Amino acid sequence: MDAVKAVKALPANPQNYPAPVWRLFNETPLVGDFPPDVPDVWVAEVRTPAARAVLRLALRCEGSKIADARFRAYGCPVCIAVGAWIAQWSVGRTLSELAALQAVDLQLALEIPEDRIHCALLGEDVLKTLLARLKETSRHEHPTH
Repeated sequence: MDAVKAVKALPANPQNYPAPVWRLFNETPLVGDFPPDVPDVWVAEVRTPAARAVLRLALRCEGSKIADARFRAYGCPVCIAVGAWIAQWSVGRTLSELAALQAVDLQLALEIPEDRIHCALLGEDVLKTLLARLKETSRHEHPTH
């Protein structure tokens, strides 16, 4: 194999999801939770009753920067990919950058079709919920998992 690197093949994509969605659905980076003893972790969870989707985002902050992130999602591959993308994208970013992220940004980054836009909106909602929690809690209080 000269200069060509072997690339791990993704499983078949029978529903023809966009390539970025299918990759994140299959690889799911940063999936899971932080152990309970990890300090400065902020968690938010949102649901869509109509689609029965759930997205949970946990961020570990150091000052105004995101040091690490985890997510859990229940729903279609697009919902799971949105959680994975947000968690990956968040690491190293500031809270201001996080606040600026909108559903349309998620839709463009993941090539989400219009019939799945509710997944991008779920991503925006989890960010808004988490940022609202951060604002509500004073700096002297510690977040809970």
